[in-house]
Amino acid sequence: MKQYFHLFNLIICAIAILRSCENGFLEIENNCYFQKDIKFLQTLINNSQYNKNSPSYDLNPIKLGWQIWENGRLVEFCSSPSTHTECKMEYVLSGLIPNEIGNLTQLRKLSLESNKLNGVIPKEIGVLKNITDLTLSSNQLGGNIPSEIGDLESLEHLALNSNSLSGFLPSEIEKLNNLKWVYLASNFFTGKIPSSLGEMDGITYLNLSNNQFEGKIPPELGKLSKLQYLNLSQNKLTGKIPVELGNLNLYRLNLEFNQLSGTIPSELGNLINLVNLDLESNQLSGIIPASLENLSRLNELDLHNNQLSGSFPATANGWIVLEKLNVTNNQLSGELPIELGELTNLKSFNISFNNFYGSIPEKLLQIKNLEVFYIHANQLSGQISDEFCDAEKSKKILIYGNSFCPPFPECIKYIGKQTCEN
Repeated sequence: MKQYFHLFNLIICAIAILRSCENGFLEIENNCYFQKDIKFLQTLINNSQYNKNSPSYDLNPIKLGWQIWENGRLVEFCSSPSTHTECKMEYVLSGLIPNEIGNLTQLRKLSLESNKLNGVIPKEIGVLKNITDLTLSSNQLGGNIPSEIGDLESLEHLALNSNSLSGFLPSEIEKLNNLKWVYLASNFFTGKIPSSLGEMDGITYLNLSNNQFEGKIPPELGKLSKLQYLNLSQNKLTGKIPVELGNLNLYRLNLEFNQLSGTIPSELGNLINLVNLDLESNQLSGIIPASLENLSRLNELDLHNNQLSGSFPATANGWIVLEKLNVTNNQLSGELPIELGELTNLKSFNISFNNFYGSIPEKLLQIKNLEVFYIHANQLSGQISDEFCDAEKSKKILIYGNSFCPPFPECIKYIGKQTCEN
Protein backbone atom coordinates (compact mmCIF):
# COMPACT_ATOMS: atom_id res chain seq x y z
CA MET A 1 0.00 0.00 0.00
CA LYS A 2 2.88 2.31 0.88
CA GLN A 3 4.36 1.61 -2.54
CA TYR A 4 1.14 2.74 -4.29
CA PHE A 5 0.99 5.86 -2.12
CA HIS A 6 4.61 6.69 -2.91
CA LEU A 7 3.99 6.17 -6.63
CA PHE A 8 0.92 8.42 -6.47
CA ASN A 9 3.01 11.19 -4.86
CA LEU A 10 5.63 10.84 -7.57
CA ILE A 11 2.98 11.23 -10.28
CA ILE A 12 1.52 14.33 -8.59
CA CYS A 13 4.98 15.87 -8.29
CA ALA A 14 5.72 15.10 -11.92
CA ILE A 15 2.49 16.76 -13.04
CA ALA A 16 3.27 19.79 -10.90
CA ILE A 17 6.73 20.04 -12.42
CA LEU A 18 5.31 19.74 -15.94
CA ARG A 19 2.77 22.45 -15.24
CA SER A 20 5.24 24.90 -13.73
CA CYS A 21 6.94 27.40 -16.08
CA GLU A 22 10.64 27.56 -16.75
CA ASN A 23 12.76 30.30 -15.27
CA GLY A 24 11.98 33.65 -16.91
CA PHE A 25 8.43 32.63 -17.86
CA LEU A 26 5.14 33.53 -16.20
CA GLU A 27 2.08 31.31 -15.88
CA ILE A 28 -1.05 33.11 -17.08
CA GLU A 29 -4.30 31.22 -17.55
CA ASN A 30 -2.48 27.86 -17.41
CA ASN A 31 0.02 28.84 -20.11
CA CYS A 32 3.62 29.98 -19.90
CA TYR A 33 4.66 33.36 -21.32
CA PHE A 34 8.12 34.87 -21.51
CA GLN A 35 8.25 37.48 -18.77
CA LYS A 36 10.09 40.13 -20.83
CA ASP A 37 7.58 39.82 -23.70
CA ILE A 38 4.77 40.39 -21.20
CA LYS A 39 6.63 43.41 -19.80
CA PHE A 40 6.67 45.05 -23.26
CA LEU A 41 2.91 44.61 -23.61
CA GLN A 42 2.29 45.89 -20.09
CA THR A 43 4.44 48.97 -20.72
CA LEU A 44 2.43 49.68 -23.90
CA ILE A 45 -0.73 49.62 -21.78
CA ASN A 46 0.83 51.86 -19.12
CA ASN A 47 2.13 54.39 -21.67
CA SER A 48 -1.31 54.66 -23.25
CA GLN A 49 -3.20 55.69 -20.12
CA TYR A 50 -2.96 59.41 -20.91
CA ASN A 51 -5.20 59.08 -23.98
CA LYS A 52 -8.99 59.20 -23.66
CA ASN A 53 -9.43 56.09 -25.80
CA SER A 54 -6.76 54.10 -24.00
CA PRO A 55 -6.96 50.39 -23.26
CA SER A 56 -8.15 49.62 -19.76
CA TYR A 57 -5.36 50.02 -17.18
CA ASP A 58 -6.09 46.55 -15.78
CA LEU A 59 -6.26 44.83 -19.17
CA ASN A 60 -4.53 41.47 -19.13
CA PRO A 61 -1.41 41.96 -21.33
CA ILE A 62 -2.13 38.79 -23.30
CA LYS A 63 -5.50 40.34 -24.28
CA LEU A 64 -3.93 43.47 -25.79
CA GLY A 65 -4.46 43.65 -29.56
CA TRP A 66 -4.07 40.51 -31.61
CA GLN A 67 -1.27 38.13 -30.64
CA ILE A 68 0.34 34.89 -31.72
CA TRP A 69 2.64 33.04 -29.33
CA GLU A 70 4.90 30.06 -29.99
CA ASN A 71 6.65 28.18 -27.18
CA GLY A 72 5.82 30.98 -24.80
CA ARG A 73 7.33 33.69 -27.02
CA LEU A 74 5.48 36.50 -28.80
CA VAL A 75 5.95 36.07 -32.56
CA GLU A 76 3.17 38.29 -33.98
CA PHE A 77 1.51 41.37 -32.50
CA CYS A 78 -0.97 43.78 -34.07
CA SER A 79 -3.08 46.51 -32.50
CA SER A 80 -4.78 49.28 -34.44
CA PRO A 81 -8.03 51.27 -34.36
CA SER A 82 -8.10 51.33 -38.16
CA THR A 83 -10.86 49.48 -39.97
CA HIS A 84 -8.35 48.64 -42.71
CA THR A 85 -6.39 46.25 -40.50
CA GLU A 86 -7.02 42.67 -39.49
CA CYS A 87 -6.73 43.57 -35.80
CA LYS A 88 -9.12 46.51 -35.32
CA MET A 89 -9.41 47.46 -31.66
CA GLU A 90 -11.73 49.91 -29.93
CA TYR A 91 -8.83 51.56 -28.09
CA VAL A 92 -5.82 53.61 -29.19
CA LEU A 93 -2.22 53.07 -28.14
CA SER A 94 -0.25 56.22 -27.33
CA GLY A 95 2.90 57.45 -25.66
CA LEU A 96 6.38 56.15 -26.36
CA ILE A 97 7.29 52.85 -27.97
CA PRO A 98 8.80 51.01 -24.98
CA ASN A 99 12.54 50.34 -25.05
CA GLU A 100 11.52 46.85 -23.96
CA ILE A 101 10.80 46.20 -27.63
CA GLY A 102 14.37 44.96 -27.70
CA ASN A 103 13.27 41.96 -25.61
CA LEU A 104 10.99 40.61 -28.36
CA THR A 105 13.76 38.57 -29.93
CA GLN A 106 11.41 36.02 -31.49
CA LEU A 107 9.02 38.59 -32.99
CA ARG A 108 8.31 38.14 -36.70
CA LYS A 109 5.50 40.64 -37.33
CA LEU A 110 4.69 43.92 -35.59
CA SER A 111 1.88 46.27 -36.69
CA LEU A 112 0.90 49.33 -34.64
CA GLU A 113 -0.68 51.29 -37.48
CA SER A 114 -2.97 54.31 -36.93
CA ASN A 115 -2.36 54.79 -33.23
CA LYS A 116 -0.99 57.89 -31.45
CA LEU A 117 2.49 56.67 -30.64
CA ASN A 118 4.99 59.50 -30.31
CA GLY A 119 8.64 60.07 -29.56
CA VAL A 120 11.32 58.28 -31.57
CA ILE A 121 11.78 54.78 -32.89
CA PRO A 122 13.96 53.22 -30.15
CA LYS A 123 17.37 51.98 -31.24
CA GLU A 124 16.61 48.73 -29.38
CA ILE A 125 14.54 47.77 -32.40
CA GLY A 126 17.78 46.59 -34.00
CA VAL A 127 17.67 43.48 -31.79
CA LEU A 128 14.68 42.07 -33.69
CA LYS A 129 16.68 39.78 -35.96
CA ASN A 130 13.67 37.63 -36.85
CA ILE A 131 11.22 40.36 -37.76
CA THR A 132 9.94 40.26 -41.36
CA ASP A 133 7.11 42.83 -41.16
CA LEU A 134 7.42 46.17 -39.34
CA THR A 135 4.47 48.57 -39.62
CA LEU A 136 4.44 51.79 -37.57
CA SER A 137 2.58 53.92 -40.10
CA SER A 138 0.09 56.69 -39.27
CA ASN A 139 1.39 57.60 -35.84
CA GLN A 140 3.13 60.70 -34.47
CA LEU A 141 6.68 59.40 -34.45
CA GLY A 142 9.52 61.88 -35.01
CA GLY A 143 13.28 61.99 -35.20
CA ASN A 144 15.49 59.94 -37.49
CA ILE A 145 15.25 56.32 -38.49
CA PRO A 146 17.84 54.73 -36.17
CA SER A 147 20.90 53.27 -37.90
CA GLU A 148 20.15 50.03 -36.05
CA ILE A 149 17.42 49.44 -38.65
CA GLY A 150 20.20 47.91 -40.74
CA ASP A 151 20.47 45.02 -38.25
CA LEU A 152 17.00 43.69 -39.13
CA GLU A 153 18.44 41.07 -41.44
CA SER A 154 15.11 39.27 -41.99
CA LEU A 155 13.04 42.39 -42.74
CA GLU A 156 10.85 42.19 -45.85
CA HIS A 157 8.13 44.78 -45.23
CA LEU A 158 8.90 48.25 -43.83
CA ALA A 159 6.04 50.76 -43.43
CA LEU A 160 6.82 54.00 -41.57
CA ASN A 161 4.60 56.27 -43.66
CA SER A 162 2.48 59.12 -42.31
CA ASN A 163 4.58 60.13 -39.33
CA SER A 164 6.87 63.10 -38.65
CA LEU A 165 10.15 61.31 -39.24
CA SER A 166 12.99 63.45 -40.57
CA GLY A 167 16.64 63.52 -41.54
CA PHE A 168 18.51 61.48 -44.12
CA LEU A 169 17.73 57.84 -44.79
CA PRO A 170 20.41 55.88 -42.93
CA SER A 171 22.95 54.21 -45.20
CA GLU A 172 22.51 51.06 -43.13
CA ILE A 173 19.23 50.41 -44.96
CA GLU A 174 21.26 48.99 -47.84
CA LYS A 175 22.14 46.01 -45.62
CA LEU A 176 18.52 44.83 -45.68
CA ASN A 177 18.98 42.24 -48.40
CA ASN A 178 15.53 40.71 -47.95
CA LEU A 179 13.59 43.96 -48.20
CA LYS A 180 10.67 43.87 -50.66
CA TRP A 181 8.24 46.58 -49.53
CA VAL A 182 9.40 50.11 -48.60
CA TYR A 183 6.70 52.63 -47.61
CA LEU A 184 8.16 55.86 -46.19
CA ALA A 185 5.72 58.38 -47.66
CA SER A 186 4.35 61.48 -45.88
CA ASN A 187 7.23 62.28 -43.57
CA PHE A 188 9.92 64.99 -43.58
CA PHE A 189 12.90 63.08 -44.92
CA THR A 190 15.56 65.23 -46.58
CA GLY A 191 18.71 64.81 -48.61
CA LYS A 192 19.14 62.72 -51.73
CA ILE A 193 17.50 59.41 -52.49
CA PRO A 194 20.34 56.92 -51.85
CA SER A 195 21.67 55.37 -55.05
CA SER A 196 22.35 52.24 -52.98
CA LEU A 197 18.63 51.46 -53.14
CA GLY A 198 19.34 50.33 -56.68
CA GLU A 199 21.40 47.43 -55.30
CA MET A 200 18.47 46.04 -53.28
CA ASP A 201 17.17 43.92 -56.12
CA GLY A 202 14.38 42.28 -54.11
CA ILE A 203 12.31 45.46 -53.79
CA THR A 204 8.89 45.26 -55.47
CA TYR A 205 7.29 48.38 -53.90
CA LEU A 206 9.05 51.71 -53.27
CA ASN A 207 7.08 54.72 -52.05
CA LEU A 208 9.03 57.80 -50.92
CA SER A 209 6.36 60.32 -51.84
CA ASN A 210 5.43 63.50 -49.96
CA ASN A 211 8.82 64.14 -48.36
CA GLN A 212 11.55 66.69 -48.99
CA PHE A 213 14.01 64.66 -51.00
CA GLU A 214 16.07 66.70 -53.45
CA GLY A 215 18.60 66.16 -56.20
CA LYS A 216 18.29 63.77 -59.10
CA ILE A 217 16.44 60.49 -59.33
CA PRO A 218 19.20 57.86 -59.06
CA PRO A 219 19.55 56.05 -62.40
CA GLU A 220 20.56 53.01 -60.34
CA LEU A 221 16.85 52.47 -59.58
CA GLY A 222 16.66 51.13 -63.12
CA LYS A 223 18.38 47.96 -61.87
CA LEU A 224 15.48 46.95 -59.63
CA SER A 225 14.23 44.21 -61.91
CA LYS A 226 11.41 43.13 -59.56
CA LEU A 227 10.09 46.65 -58.88
CA GLN A 228 6.41 47.04 -59.76
CA TYR A 229 5.43 50.27 -57.99
CA LEU A 230 7.55 53.43 -57.88
CA ASN A 231 6.22 56.62 -56.28
CA LEU A 232 8.59 59.56 -55.80
CA SER A 233 5.92 62.25 -56.09
CA GLN A 234 5.65 65.46 -54.01
CA ASN A 235 9.33 65.96 -53.34
CA LYS A 236 11.91 68.48 -54.58
CA LEU A 237 13.55 66.28 -57.19
CA THR A 238 15.30 67.98 -60.12
CA GLY A 239 17.01 67.00 -63.34
CA LYS A 240 15.82 64.59 -65.99
CA ILE A 241 13.78 61.43 -65.69
CA PRO A 242 16.43 58.68 -65.97
CA VAL A 243 16.12 56.65 -69.17
CA GLU A 244 17.08 53.63 -67.04
CA LEU A 245 13.56 53.58 -65.57
CA GLY A 246 12.52 52.14 -68.93
CA ASN A 247 14.30 48.90 -67.93
CA LEU A 248 11.82 48.21 -65.14
CA ASN A 249 8.66 46.12 -65.05
CA LEU A 250 6.44 48.72 -63.41
CA TYR A 251 2.67 48.80 -63.23
CA ARG A 252 2.65 52.28 -61.67
CA LEU A 253 5.05 55.21 -62.02
CA ASN A 254 4.29 58.43 -60.16
CA LEU A 255 6.70 61.38 -60.30
CA GLU A 256 4.17 64.22 -59.97
CA PHE A 257 4.78 67.49 -58.10
CA ASN A 258 8.55 67.66 -58.41
CA GLN A 259 10.82 69.98 -60.37
CA LEU A 260 11.83 67.52 -63.07
CA SER A 261 12.90 68.97 -66.42
CA GLY A 262 13.92 67.80 -69.87
CA THR A 263 11.88 65.53 -72.10
CA ILE A 264 9.80 62.47 -71.35
CA PRO A 265 12.17 59.58 -72.18
CA SER A 266 10.99 57.48 -75.10
CA GLU A 267 12.26 54.50 -73.09
CA LEU A 268 9.17 54.74 -70.89
CA GLY A 269 7.40 53.13 -73.83
CA ASN A 270 9.13 49.89 -72.77
CA LEU A 271 6.98 49.72 -69.62
CA ILE A 272 4.37 47.57 -71.34
CA ASN A 273 2.67 46.54 -68.08
CA LEU A 274 2.18 50.12 -66.90
CA VAL A 275 -1.34 50.88 -65.67
CA ASN A 276 -0.78 54.37 -64.28
CA LEU A 277 1.69 57.04 -65.48
CA ASP A 278 1.61 60.32 -63.57
CA LEU A 279 4.13 63.05 -64.43
CA GLU A 280 1.96 66.08 -63.67
CA SER A 281 3.20 69.38 -62.21
CA ASN A 282 6.83 69.29 -63.25
CA GLN A 283 8.81 71.31 -65.79
CA LEU A 284 8.89 68.70 -68.55
CA SER A 285 9.22 69.94 -72.12
CA GLY A 286 9.31 68.55 -75.64
CA ILE A 287 6.79 66.22 -77.24
CA ILE A 288 4.72 63.34 -75.93
CA PRO A 289 6.79 60.39 -77.22
CA ALA A 290 5.09 58.23 -79.82
CA SER A 291 6.63 55.21 -78.07
CA LEU A 292 4.02 55.57 -75.33
CA GLU A 293 1.59 53.89 -77.74
CA ASN A 294 3.13 50.60 -76.52
CA LEU A 295 1.45 51.07 -73.14
CA SER A 296 -1.63 49.07 -74.08
CA ARG A 297 -2.58 48.44 -70.42
CA LEU A 298 -2.50 52.10 -69.46
CA ASN A 299 -5.57 53.09 -67.48
CA GLU A 300 -4.57 56.60 -66.45
CA LEU A 301 -2.20 59.12 -68.08
CA ASP A 302 -1.62 62.45 -66.35
CA LEU A 303 0.81 64.94 -67.90
CA HIS A 304 -0.86 68.20 -66.93
CA ASN A 305 0.93 71.31 -65.64
CA ASN A 306 4.13 70.91 -67.64
CA GLN A 307 5.64 72.66 -70.66
CA LEU A 308 4.99 69.97 -73.26
CA SER A 309 4.66 71.07 -76.87
CA GLY A 310 4.02 69.64 -80.31
CA SER A 311 0.96 67.78 -81.48
CA PHE A 312 -0.97 65.01 -79.81
CA PRO A 313 0.46 61.66 -80.98
CA ALA A 314 -1.71 59.92 -83.56
CA THR A 315 -0.60 56.65 -81.98
CA ALA A 316 -2.87 57.38 -79.02
CA ASN A 317 -5.18 54.58 -80.14
CA GLY A 318 -2.66 52.19 -78.61
CA TRP A 319 -4.16 53.09 -75.22
CA ILE A 320 -7.08 50.77 -75.72
CA VAL A 321 -8.14 50.56 -72.04
CA LEU A 322 -7.39 54.19 -71.09
CA GLU A 323 -10.02 55.74 -68.81
CA LYS A 324 -8.43 59.01 -67.74
CA LEU A 325 -6.39 61.37 -69.94
CA ASN A 326 -5.18 64.72 -68.62
CA VAL A 327 -2.78 66.99 -70.54
CA THR A 328 -4.22 70.33 -69.41
CA ASN A 329 -2.04 73.42 -69.01
CA ASN A 330 0.74 72.63 -71.47
CA GLN A 331 1.74 74.12 -74.82
CA LEU A 332 0.38 71.36 -77.04
CA SER A 333 -0.99 72.35 -80.43
CA GLY A 334 -2.26 71.01 -83.74
CA GLU A 335 -5.45 69.14 -84.57
CA LEU A 336 -6.80 66.38 -82.39
CA PRO A 337 -6.07 63.02 -84.06
CA ILE A 338 -9.14 61.06 -85.13
CA GLU A 339 -7.57 58.04 -83.39
CA LEU A 340 -8.73 59.49 -80.06
CA GLY A 341 -12.21 58.33 -81.04
CA GLU A 342 -11.03 54.73 -80.73
CA LEU A 343 -10.47 55.09 -76.96
CA THR A 344 -13.93 53.78 -76.16
CA ASN A 345 -13.16 53.29 -72.44
CA LEU A 346 -12.47 56.97 -71.84
CA LYS A 347 -14.29 58.40 -68.81
CA SER A 348 -12.31 61.60 -68.29
CA PHE A 349 -10.82 63.71 -71.11
CA ASN A 350 -9.04 66.95 -70.21
CA ILE A 351 -7.01 68.88 -72.79
CA SER A 352 -7.82 72.40 -71.55
CA PHE A 353 -5.42 75.36 -71.61
CA ASN A 354 -3.43 74.31 -74.67
CA ASN A 355 -3.33 75.51 -78.27
CA PHE A 356 -5.30 72.78 -80.04
CA TYR A 357 -7.27 73.90 -83.12
CA GLY A 358 -9.65 72.41 -85.66
CA SER A 359 -12.75 70.35 -85.04
CA ILE A 360 -13.32 67.60 -82.48
CA PRO A 361 -13.24 64.08 -83.97
CA GLU A 362 -16.84 62.90 -84.29
CA LYS A 363 -16.09 59.46 -82.79
CA LEU A 364 -14.61 61.11 -79.70
CA LEU A 365 -17.94 62.83 -79.08
CA GLN A 366 -19.74 59.50 -79.40
CA ILE A 367 -17.83 57.68 -76.64
CA LYS A 368 -20.56 56.49 -74.27
CA ASN A 369 -18.41 56.25 -71.12
CA LEU A 370 -17.36 59.90 -71.08
CA GLU A 371 -18.18 61.59 -67.77
CA VAL A 372 -15.70 64.50 -67.84
CA PHE A 373 -15.05 66.46 -71.05
CA TYR A 374 -12.88 69.54 -70.52
CA ILE A 375 -11.64 71.18 -73.73
CA HIS A 376 -11.84 74.83 -72.68
CA ALA A 377 -9.22 77.51 -73.42
CA ASN A 378 -8.00 76.20 -76.78
CA GLN A 379 -8.64 77.26 -80.38
CA LEU A 380 -11.06 74.51 -81.33
CA SER A 381 -13.81 75.27 -83.81
CA GLY A 382 -16.75 73.82 -85.76
CA GLN A 383 -19.92 72.44 -84.24
CA ILE A 384 -20.69 69.90 -81.53
CA SER A 385 -23.31 67.38 -82.56
CA ASP A 386 -26.45 66.74 -80.51
CA GLU A 387 -25.36 63.09 -80.42
CA PHE A 388 -22.82 64.13 -77.80
CA CYS A 389 -25.60 64.26 -75.22
CA ASP A 390 -26.73 61.12 -73.41
CA ALA A 391 -30.15 61.29 -71.79
CA GLU A 392 -29.16 58.60 -69.27
CA LYS A 393 -25.90 60.17 -68.11
CA SER A 394 -24.92 63.63 -67.00
CA LYS A 395 -21.53 64.88 -68.09
CA LYS A 396 -19.18 67.51 -66.72
CA ILE A 397 -18.50 69.68 -69.76
CA LEU A 398 -16.45 72.85 -70.24
CA ILE A 399 -15.95 74.29 -73.73
CA TYR A 400 -15.48 78.05 -73.11
CA GLY A 401 -12.62 79.97 -74.70
CA ASN A 402 -12.83 78.31 -78.13
CA SER A 403 -14.39 79.11 -81.52
CA PHE A 404 -17.39 76.80 -81.62
CA CYS A 405 -20.51 77.84 -83.48
CA PRO A 406 -24.16 77.34 -82.49
CA PRO A 407 -26.43 75.51 -82.17
CA PHE A 408 -25.09 73.87 -79.03
CA PRO A 409 -26.33 70.59 -77.51
CA GLU A 410 -28.65 71.03 -74.54
CA CYS A 411 -26.37 69.04 -72.22
CA ILE A 412 -23.75 71.82 -72.37
CA LYS A 413 -24.98 74.14 -69.62
CA TYR A 414 -22.19 76.70 -69.83
CA ILE A 415 -21.12 77.85 -73.28
CA GLY A 416 -18.95 80.76 -72.22
CA LYS A 417 -17.21 83.02 -74.70
CA GLN A 418 -16.93 81.61 -78.24
CA THR A 419 -15.44 83.38 -81.27
CA CYS A 420 -17.51 81.57 -83.89
CA GLU A 421 -16.08 81.86 -87.39
CA ASN A 422 -18.33 80.58 -90.18
